[in-house]
Amino acid sequence: MSGAYNRGMRANASEKAVIRFDSFELELKSGELRRDGALIKLQPQPFRALAFLADRSGQVVTRGEIQREIWGDETFVDYEQGVNFCIKQIRAALGDDAKAPRFIETLPRRGYRFIAPVERDEGNLSRENDLALAPAPDIIISPPEAVPDPSTISAAISATQTRTRVFLVAALAVAMTLALAGYVVWQGREKKAVPPTGKIILVVLPFENLSGDPEQEYFSDGLTEEMITRIGRLQPQRLGVIARTSAMAFKKGGKDITRIGGALGAAYVLEGGVRREADRLRITAQLIQVSDQTHLWAGAYDRRIHDALTIQSEVAESIAQSLAIKLLSGPQPAPAQAHIPSPDSYDAYLRGCYLRNKWTRDDMEKAVGRFEQSVEKDPDYALAHAALAEAWRYLQFFGGARPQDARAKAKNAALKAVALDETLAEARAALASVRFWYDWDWQGAELEFKRALALNPSLASAHHDYGWLLIARERFDEGLAEVKRAQELDPLSPQANVDVGWACIRARRYDEAIAQSRRTMELEPNFAEAWGCLMRAYQYAGRFAEAVAEAQRIMTRSGASQEELAALHRGDAASGMRIVEQWMLNRTKKAAGRGYVSDYHLAAQYAALGEKEQAFKWLEKAYTNRDPMTALLNTDPAYDRLRSEPRFGDFLRRIRVVTQAVRPQ
Repeated sequence: MSGAYNRGMRANASEKAVIRFDSFELELKSGELRRDGALIKLQPQPFRALAFLADRSGQVVTRGEIQREIWGDETFVDYEQGVNFCIKQIRAALGDDAKAPRFIETLPRRGYRFIAPVERDEGNLSRENDLALAPAPDIIISPPEAVPDPSTISAAISATQTRTRVFLVAALAVAMTLALAGYVVWQGREKKAVPPTGKIILVVLPFENLSGDPEQEYFSDGLTEEMITRIGRLQPQRLGVIARTSAMAFKKGGKDITRIGGALGAAYVLEGGVRREADRLRITAQLIQVSDQTHLWAGAYDRRIHDALTIQSEVAESIAQSLAIKLLSGPQPAPAQAHIPSPDSYDAYLRGCYLRNKWTRDDMEKAVGRFEQSVEKDPDYALAHAALAEAWRYLQFFGGARPQDARAKAKNAALKAVALDETLAEARAALASVRFWYDWDWQGAELEFKRALALNPSLASAHHDYGWLLIARERFDEGLAEVKRAQELDPLSPQANVDVGWACIRARRYDEAIAQSRRTMELEPNFAEAWGCLMRAYQYAGRFAEAVAEAQRIMTRSGASQEELAALHRGDAASGMRIVEQWMLNRTKKAAGRGYVSDYHLAAQYAALGEKEQAFKWLEKAYTNRDPMTALLNTDPAYDRLRSEPRFGDFLRRIRVVTQAVRPQ
């Protein structure tokens, strides 16, 4: 801190060691706020602002004066949000109300005034011990720490403050260009950040839609996603990004930076807002260090709407480089200039992403339509082709398309994306997934996954699918590591968490699968797939009574009759499990009338019931129809009853699995 207040406080420390007002004490030497002797948590910058205001009790203090006294003269673009943050934190600590203030009065267009009477005590405050008034420390990243999984998204925020550190990002995607120049000046006048020894972890929080128009939500969400993607490519071995799903868990509600950082294992947070009005676009963003909520960087940009695409590219790169200077000890080589799509194409792409991320069959169908519009309006837009490929795969997953159709559409789009931009990680990952799930081209898929992850190690979906490819080939340690990497990148995603459980089942690590399923249920108690994973883990471990108990929960939630539920307990637990399998088979058959139902799953259900001929019949259909789940046949415990059959080995050869089939234990 280099302002007059810092110098004055040091010069007159003997007169102002403690400032008292009401029942509060500001201990300037230790930088602590107390009320009736009890310590109240207040971060360094809000503390400095409070001390400055209290020292000038009764006087009007402008926002500019607060800015200069807290951050000095090294102005770098926009401190508006930083001052707002400090005042908000002070009021929260004091229990003050902006509408009926007892301590800090807001004077519109003028500034603030501390209105409570104050007392000052003399004391000794040496320059060496003036820690509260010293500049914020250089950035130091601690080694990763393991933490328990959260119990719900809200409980996760408070209960998992030491979660595994995953990666860091810095991002923003639509409009912020001039930040770098001012930031470099500011950075050059500070001490150089100590280069971190481990991987840096950052989360891009959802950019707020400040327009007051729900129809613009797709634009702010798209900006968030684009920044996550762009920053993830910056310096893969040092800088990583929390995946979109977990970041979006904080879209609504308050943003407690400390708790968010703890829940996600992130050392830094990038947040901002977007306002679209008429033909104008305003974007704000700020980078916050989680450990002490220091504002390291802030920016605000005003542009015309028609400039948005150009701004997005320039600003995202500018912010990435600013963060590189701050966190990675130097600028990074600028990537090759990406293709900038036409405005109409980009708008359709953003709308497609917004619909895709709702994860319903109807919205996925609409997303496919939007991505198709995007590539029609700009056939050279590689990212839209990659998104279209993935959307077709997801639509088939929801039963909205048959596997043969999804395979053809997804493969064409993925190949086009790679042809347009061979350095686009999303394109490589889309092609890898098609080659794995539909083509059963193991070597080709693995090569593409490796290329995708070399381009962007923060791409959680690529880690996920690559992990399943390795598991299908019995490379369990490697596969589990990749699936867990996807979970670490997306720690609050119930799907990412339950997939670790399913992967443990394929590796025959049932105790681990049980534990992981329970952790997922703590994260999201009503997530039905976690119930199913727990049931199967108990079943394959031979713990039939516990498996039946979990199955009963699933059946009750699915509307099973009392007679069906009572039937579970008429015999022993093993016979109860057979009743569960028959009930599930009947439901699958009924669902077939509403859309495509996996031939592979039908075969697995017949296999569980010991109906081998029906199982092989549906396996044949799964092979013919290119059901993507067939890729996992080799390690699926559901088919253990069929493994001694020569026909089973024939199926493995036909899908080109060359490793030895796993035998039941």
